[in-house]
Order: sequence, then structure tokens, then C-alpha cells
Amino acid sequence: MATAAPNPYVSLDQLSEGDSASGYETDSLKSGLTSLSSSAYDYQYENGRRYHAYHPGQYLLPNDENEQERLDAMHYVFRLVLDGGLCYTELNNPLKILDVGTGTGIWAIDMGDLYPSAQVIGTDLSPIQPNWIPPNVSFQVDDATDPWAFPKESFDFIHARSLAGSIQDWPALIRKAYEHLKPGGRIEFSEARMRFRYDDNTYSQTSTTRRWMSEFDKIARENNLDFDAFPKFGDFFRQAGFTNVVEDERPCPFGSWPKHKKLKEVGGVFKAQLIGSALDSYSLALFTRLGGWSGAETHAFLAEVRKELAERRMHLYSHCSFAVGQKPVSCHR
Repeated sequence: MATAAPNPYVSLDQLSEGDSASGYETDSLKSGLTSLSSSAYDYQYENGRRYHAYHPGQYLLPNDENEQERLDAMHYVFRLVLDGGLCYTELNNPLKILDVGTGTGIWAIDMGDLYPSAQVIGTDLSPIQPNWIPPNVSFQVDDATDPWAFPKESFDFIHARSLAGSIQDWPALIRKAYEHLKPGGRIEFSEARMRFRYDDNTYSQTSTTRRWMSEFDKIARENNLDFDAFPKFGDFFRQAGFTNVVEDERPCPFGSWPKHKKLKEVGGVFKAQLIGSALDSYSLALFTRLGGWSGAETHAFLAEVRKELAERRMHLYSHCSFAVGQKPVSCHR
């Protein structure tokens, strides 16, 4: 009789105290939930969405199932933009990887599969990651703006994606990454930029979408929130001491209007997540908590924006943008 192949994923329910799998101790296999108090699951609810409970207000986007589906869709967008890759950085057998703001954990899980000999750690404010994970992947609830508990110079690669709007002191975060990277280690921050661009006259000055973007920027600016910090990343990396800094931006259309086959696919997925969830995710807490709008006003306004975007008249695009750097092999900071 044929023997079933072992399942490479380990369920937390299958592990008892003292068990280990594939050479990893139980505590390292658990998705970081052992470090949590039950209060991390006391989610906040408002305007029909669910938000994190750990350090409430630090991050304005929700963490409910709708948002998790959007995050996974954006993971697919980034992979399309990177021609199937998981990161812009070229890695050579990394042994320890940190994913800051891991979200659903999909990137960390895929990296764990790609590098089975590496230890991959994902941190996030929300414990929304799955229980079934590769044995070399773990998750922890943590606020990246707090002091890091990891040993200095312990990571080969530190990755962060789509943190815009949640970090007020980017240089401080980047300095932490520098301190916790091994000499020669690499950093990569990537963003789907919150900026509409256009090359024709399809983006009317009186469009509802333009009014939404203007109001979004106004409220963010009044509250010292930067949802488009990417242009500063390269300088921040250099100031922290990183070398071999590269900044690259790849076009990301809103919709399938481009003629290029790959851009059509990227644009189709990007538009679907924008209309289906991102407008609400990015706007609801910002407009109601900080901008003085009521929930009803915000929902009605966003419905107008969705309707306009669905009409496919505007040829809008943004960028999936990547900033990478390397800690010098010999550094005395």
C-alpha cells in the first residue's frame, strides 16, 4: 500500500506542548499567538468594518475578511508586476527573513515555501494569519514602531509592503531595520502608491474620483499622515547607512484599458480590489474618525466614486514601487 506524503503544513491544533515538526520547536511553529493576550482579539467595529485591537488607531485600515481578500488580491498584483517573483531583491539563500506588517501572511508563507531552510517571521497588529503554515514560518502580533525584541544583526532580509499611512516616523523604522540586519543583509520596502496619474484628458477636473482624492489628501495632510512616502524611501535608506540603493516603479493601471496584455491583467485585478474594497478600506476611518464626515455621508460619497470608476471612461494608473538597499558588509555604526 502506498504511503501518503507528509503534509508540509502544520496545524496548531495538531501540536501539543513539547511537540516539534521538521526540526522546529512548537513555540516557533505557532503563529505568534502564544505571545498574545486575549485583548488582541477584542476587535473594534465601526461603519460596518472590523479593525485591530492591539494599539488601536495605529493603523486606519480594517482587518475583516473583505480586507483580507483585498490584501491577497494585491499580493497577486505585486507578483504580476514582478513577473511572478515575490520580491524585487535578488536573494541568495537567506536564513532569516522578517516581514513587517505581514497582513494575511501570504507573502511570508510563500517565502517560507520558496526558502524552506530559512526562518520567516511575520509581524502585524492583527492576528489574522492562518493556522496552517509551513514549519519554518511564524507570526507575531507586534507594532513595528515599538522597540524590536529581535536580536541585532539577525536578519538576512527585511521586507515591508503597503505600510503607507501607518508610519509617522519612517527614518526611525528604517534605522531599526538597519540595526537588525546582518552586515550584507538587504531591505525592501514596496508600495502601491496612492496617486492617480493620467496621460490624457479623461480625468476631469470635476470628476467625483478627483474630489475623493482631494478630500483624502486634505484629511491626511491635516492629520500628519503620509500615504505616499515612497519618493522619500531612497534618501531615508541612504541616510540610515544603506548602500546599493535602487528605486524602481512599475505602472499599475486602474482597469484593463491598456493594450499591453500584462498591464490589462494587472489593471483588471487592481481595479477590482479598488472598487470592491480599497475605497472603503482606505477612506472610512480616515473620513469619519479624522475628517468629521458621518458614516452615511462617507458611504454615499464612495458609492459615487465606485460608480464613476466602473464606467471605464478614465485612463488612470498608479505605480507599484520598490525601494531596496543593502547594509554594508563592513559597517561600524
